[in-house]
Amino acid sequence: TPATPQPVKRILPPTSVEREGEPRRNPRSSERGGTTNLPMTSMKSESKKEDAGHAYSGLAKKPVICIVGGGNASHVLIPYFRCKGHKVTVFAGHCDEAKRLTEAMAQHGGITVFDRCDPKNLKEYSGRPNMISKDPSTVVPQADIVVMALPSFAFKPVLTQIKAHLKEGAIIFGMPGQGGLDLVALSVLGPELLSSGRVTVAGLVPMPLNCRIMEWGKSVDLASIKDSYDVAAVPARNAPPAAAACSALFDRPTRALSHYCAMALHASNPNIHPARLYGLFSDFKEGKVYAENPLFYETFDEPSAAWVARVSDERLEIWREVLRQSKGAIGREGEVPDIQSYIISIYGKQIHDARTVASVFSTNDGFKGFRCPMKKLSLGAKHGGGWTLDFANRYFTEDIPEGFCVYKGIADLAGVATPAIDEILGFFQRFMGKEYLVKGRLAGKDVRETKAPQAFGITGLAQYLEITSSGGVRCRASGRGSGSFVSSG
Repeated sequence: TPATPQPVKRILPPTSVEREGEPRRNPRSSERGGTTNLPMTSMKSESKKEDAGHAYSGLAKKPVICIVGGGNASHVLIPYFRCKGHKVTVFAGHCDEAKRLTEAMAQHGGITVFDRCDPKNLKEYSGRPNMISKDPSTVVPQADIVVMALPSFAFKPVLTQIKAHLKEGAIIFGMPGQGGLDLVALSVLGPELLSSGRVTVAGLVPMPLNCRIMEWGKSVDLASIKDSYDVAAVPARNAPPAAAACSALFDRPTRALSHYCAMALHASNPNIHPARLYGLFSDFKEGKVYAENPLFYETFDEPSAAWVARVSDERLEIWREVLRQSKGAIGREGEVPDIQSYIISIYGKQIHDARTVASVFSTNDGFKGFRCPMKKLSLGAKHGGGWTLDFANRYFTEDIPEGFCVYKGIADLAGVATPAIDEILGFFQRFMGKEYLVKGRLAGKDVRETKAPQAFGITGLAQYLEITSSGGVRCRASGRGSGSFVSSG
């Protein structure tokens, strides 16, 4: 963990809808950010101890880390890794983000993390990166590890920008590891980097942090660092060294998954958010106004828990059928966890009542303060205002096409019925103005906007499993955010 922190006098809890690692963008102009070499970080309490007992599998003992972007998670990871003695660079290619972050470092001297992971032991620590740039050629080539703590829709443009600058043997961590990272990486980086093993793309779940920016470029509120992680990789054979690197970075146990399909079917936000929202708002119709925006997790009720559990059961059934058809060649049954066990494993003592699906959410300190994806209306309720669902929020625009539809796409490839997923997806797609599901199959006109295998021209389970295992494919561009894979010959 970071160095011995100082006591915190004040911590602000989250008050609005947030996602694990969601960046809060505040673009002002497209002014070029340039490159800044910053002086060595001045830490309030910087650790001088070397990590012990971890293998980086060929990486430097203190690998250089490039963090992408200036979102919530990046605000924690910059000081976190600097306090552990790593050289940290930042690639900030979004608008004028590099310029603004450089100015913030000059003004504030670094980013301060207000750490309330243990409410009885509040901490703070701070740090600043060694270099910030909008130009990937200046901050990516020296990086042993690249951390993309980004919404999944940002993976493709970032990989495209950094492809030419990646160091031989580099590991690219995508956080979260779901959202079709495997297929996106294959479409961008291709077999010349991935099947050869020259670069490893590794997806990580859960998102390591629950956090939110308090003041951009200055301070961040950290509610939770998860207790354990799962890692899957392309190519699949590189998952063990990637897991070892992750374990060393976060000082947490990390399991290597046998195949990226296990990551795609994993528990996490796509299992939680759509099902919880359906449990809360299955009465929704156009124009409906609600009197309040409820807390998303503290009010987690049994109807919502039942839907979350049904989706979890369907995920497990899909994975069992994948294992059956592959004759167990791509993994083991326990690699895709049920939702209750998974939440217990990553939050541990932050959960005060772990007896039911509902209680692992409602009594979880790491989930406190998050509200539903709703927008405030000036008129419409009895008291002159109200709330309605915000279908432009990432709980819908990311979790459904880039996670929930991936579950459904693999289910179709494996021939597994998913009545709960179908009901939830069919309900929300109407209000999103999308057509993903048609007559119980992922075959609507907007499938190409998803990260399901079908969006990449994949039509069979064996084809999907081989592509994501070896990385031995090339890709033809075919629609927004997707591509069609063909044999690399």
